[in-house]
Amino acid sequence: MDLTHPTPVAESSLPELSLSRPVHRLDPHSLDLHYDAAVMRKAGAVVPVQLPGGVPVWAVTRDATARAVLRNTDIFRKAPRHWDALQRGQVPADWPLIGLAAPAGRSMVTTDGVDHWRLRGPLATVFTETRVRALRTSIDIITTKLLANLADAATVADDGIVDFRQLVAWPLPMTVISLLLGLPESEHDALRSNYELFFDDTRDPTAALAAIEGIITRHLDAKRRHPGDDLTSALLQLPDDEQLTTEELVATVQVLIAAGHETTVHLLVNGVLALTSHRDQLDLLLQGEVAWDRAVEEILRWQPPTMNFLMRFATRDSVLGDTLIRAGEPVMICYGAMGRDPDRYGPTADDFEITRAAGHTSFGHGPHACIGAPLARLEGRIALKALFSRWPDLAPAAPAPRAPSVLMNAHTSLPLRLRPSHQHHEAGAAT
Repeated sequence: MDLTHPTPVAESSLPELSLSRPVHRLDPHSLDLHYDAAVMRKAGAVVPVQLPGGVPVWAVTRDATARAVLRNTDIFRKAPRHWDALQRGQVPADWPLIGLAAPAGRSMVTTDGVDHWRLRGPLATVFTETRVRALRTSIDIITTKLLANLADAATVADDGIVDFRQLVAWPLPMTVISLLLGLPESEHDALRSNYELFFDDTRDPTAALAAIEGIITRHLDAKRRHPGDDLTSALLQLPDDEQLTTEELVATVQVLIAAGHETTVHLLVNGVLALTSHRDQLDLLLQGEVAWDRAVEEILRWQPPTMNFLMRFATRDSVLGDTLIRAGEPVMICYGAMGRDPDRYGPTADDFEITRAAGHTSFGHGPHACIGAPLARLEGRIALKALFSRWPDLAPAAPAPRAPSVLMNAHTSLPLRLRPSHQHHEAGAAT
């Protein structure tokens, strides 16, 4: 692969791949996202696929190739102005994925180079390993409270079944990111409903985006009047030469809320599903033979919260792998395919093994690597350890329905029975 020269290989020597001839069509109602990922990966390292709504995109399916793209922000840039189809009006304004493929506001997600670092810099000092570790006590307290709520709900429920996603996996990261941003709890319900709509690949996100922007605008106005010891206030009080515009502030806070809760929700839900379906691996954790941080890393590799990430755009004709990418064409990073890439993980790539030490790229790579990764990891370790330490025999009470998305590895609920069914009336007892 050569990402430094626009066309180092003659077109005639390249496979005849074109965005007009997709090798796979992604469906938000797919029952198995990993089957989709395997189909794309088998077709090649860089292949044309079709997103819901008929929008074509190049899918990067191999870990090494994707990391090369993620590092090269000169050729593959984030700004939607480089997307020819969008500029020509070929992507509908109400396309359900538009808010993720081409966000309207300027933030660290939609910029590269100097602009990216200007927007990312003020946040980098907050999400350091040291500062995140300082949140441990708060996360412990919040987790303990939510698990108590889970136990109470199981006691009250006639069948002893509780929804882990609703009662723990969603409120934990939303409460933590709200604590960091100084966002009032009274906004949580509205944020929940609007972000669920925003991440639904089958619905027009326009109304949800407007509602979220309204919540953030009100929050910024409140912090201007009454600043506090929180990240929002710090962003508003940057030195004059570092000040963000109102548009940048709204977009930045929106990114922080979305990234600060959405992926961690899926990490927790997918973690419970992975561990309850691999009891031998769970036993290693409960017996102290393997550290919980190793389990979190393997969950992130095997079931990454983000299956496919939109979007980067080629700024000039370039050969990626064996594929010619034309200037203005969109590129999607396929974290689900990368996480089980046999080129990196060998013949056991499809297996869930918490003793694996090969790492993963599920938090991204290069300048745009997820700034909140240390926080997500900490929340995952604390919550999963506390949950299974209290209820080592918990099990799903029914299949977890998948959310309608080709981008997020998400479920709409996770019904759990905290104890064996004949003991469910004791679910609220201390252990």
